[in-house]
Amino acid sequence: MLKNLNNLPLRTKAIGFAIALGTIPVLLVGITNYASSVQQSREAATQAQENLTAATADKVARFMFERNGDIQVLANLPILANPEKTAGITLQQKQGVLDKYMKIYTVYDSIAVADTTGKTILQTTGEAITGLGERDYFKAAIATGKSVIAPPRKSKLNGKYYVFIAAPIVNVNTNKITGVVRTRIPVDNLDPIAASTATLSENNQAATSEYHLIDAEGKFFAAEEKNQIGRDAKKDFKSFAKLQGDNKVASAVNIDQIDKNQQLISYAPVTQIQGMPALNWSVVLAKDTADVYAGEGKLLLNLLLGTGITALIASGLAVLFANRTTKLIQGIASSIASSSTEIAATVEEQERTVSQQASSVNQTTTTMDELGASSRQSAEQAEASASGASQALNLAEDGTQAVQQTLKGMTTLKDQVNEIALAIIRLSEQTGQIGSVSSLVGDLANQTNMLALNAAVEAARAGEHGKGFGVVATEIRKLADQSKKSSEKISTLVGDIQSAINKTVMVTDEGTKKVDQGLELAQKTAETFTGVADSVNNVFLNSQQISLSAKQQAIAIQQIVTAMNSINLGAKESATGITQVKSSAQQLKDAAQKLKAVV
Repeated sequence: MLKNLNNLPLRTKAIGFAIALGTIPVLLVGITNYASSVQQSREAATQAQENLTAATADKVARFMFERNGDIQVLANLPILANPEKTAGITLQQKQGVLDKYMKIYTVYDSIAVADTTGKTILQTTGEAITGLGERDYFKAAIATGKSVIAPPRKSKLNGKYYVFIAAPIVNVNTNKITGVVRTRIPVDNLDPIAASTATLSENNQAATSEYHLIDAEGKFFAAEEKNQIGRDAKKDFKSFAKLQGDNKVASAVNIDQIDKNQQLISYAPVTQIQGMPALNWSVVLAKDTADVYAGEGKLLLNLLLGTGITALIASGLAVLFANRTTKLIQGIASSIASSSTEIAATVEEQERTVSQQASSVNQTTTTMDELGASSRQSAEQAEASASGASQALNLAEDGTQAVQQTLKGMTTLKDQVNEIALAIIRLSEQTGQIGSVSSLVGDLANQTNMLALNAAVEAARAGEHGKGFGVVATEIRKLADQSKKSSEKISTLVGDIQSAINKTVMVTDEGTKKVDQGLELAQKTAETFTGVADSVNNVFLNSQQISLSAKQQAIAIQQIVTAMNSINLGAKESATGITQVKSSAQQLKDAAQKLKAVV
């Protein structure tokens, strides 16, 4: 099929393209408008049905509010609330009043009055009413002293649903509850309320909506389709549980469980009016979506008609312009064929130029690669030199620190040598003093010896009486001789010590001179190490600068190499592009020839 389309004349293709160009936008706009209109229509229909549902719920609430007012009026009738004043009125007359009241308010089918024990004491005409005291609403009215609206209940006798309303009767004189008045409303009387509301909204296509009244237990007690009464709303409408839980006006699309039609259901709670007992009722209106969205078919028909008319107009215009366009294309095709020949010649010349340029760029790139490698080697060597200089600087700093420590040690040694010299001088002085004391001891020994000799002479003279003294004198003489010998030895030792001290003083003086020379030499060494450290530091800084410069140079060269590679790649791509342009020019020439043939 595609092959057959390719064989069609250009004029035919142009007409088809013009029709599509005129029709497709209109179709897209129409579809968009249709979707938007359908959305708006559905929202409007949903809103209209929700408004109708809310209105129905409000009308039911007001109806029950009026019925609650009725029961209050009945409970306050003088014939019930003031029996002392109306004692002369017969039971038949009282029954007549209730009958008249029920006739006026046709919504009731029974009114009854019971005392506090539940015994019926008055009722409207009809079958006898018994067992009121057993009813929940009766007990609630007595217990609360307020009116009560009982949930709708199904009668066991006729199967119909009724709503019961009860209110306590309070004696106006004693202010005590004397009984209960009860009214009964057939649920069928609620049907006209919903029906009348739907009739009022017929222009909004709500006349066919099915109404449902639902009690607090979720059961239908009134509905347009009577077979739904008594059924569970949660089973018939899958969305009811959620709608009831939200307790606000809302809508959902469900499947009717009876006729299986898709329906739009709208929910509204029956509002509680102040002064009225809580009902806990709700209203649901349901309508088939086929009826709700019936207008969508007309929108679709309008879309199709508009698109068809547009297609016809576009076809006429396409035929008109296709003839003019084909003639213009024939002239353009001839110009393209001529121009493509000239382009091919020019491109061929540019192809040769670009090839030469690519070769030159390739050679330059190779040279820059070699230069980059050399720069990287220089950077590595400079970095190694900087590392060596850094190590030398560290060693020089260590030497300087060692010399400084030597200086400190030499200074300390000098101080200690000086202290030794001073100590030796003091020792020499003390040794001299010892020599003096030793001489003095020798002198004393000589004198003692002389005295001992004299004593011995005197003892010899004394004869027998001096023998003991002579012995003592002899011993003293011996001690004096020993003291003299000891003194001489001490003198000899003192002389030796002084000789040694003199030599020590000389050595100490010589050591002090050597220490001074060592200090001077260490100071010069420290200055030398400082100079070496400064020189090595300069070498280190210069090496770092050289290394940094070499690295920057290597980076710059690498960038140049990258740029040259990009240029080289661009030149190759340009060459490839020019080759493609050359081929395209040839193809353009061939296409122009084919275009001329096709047109």
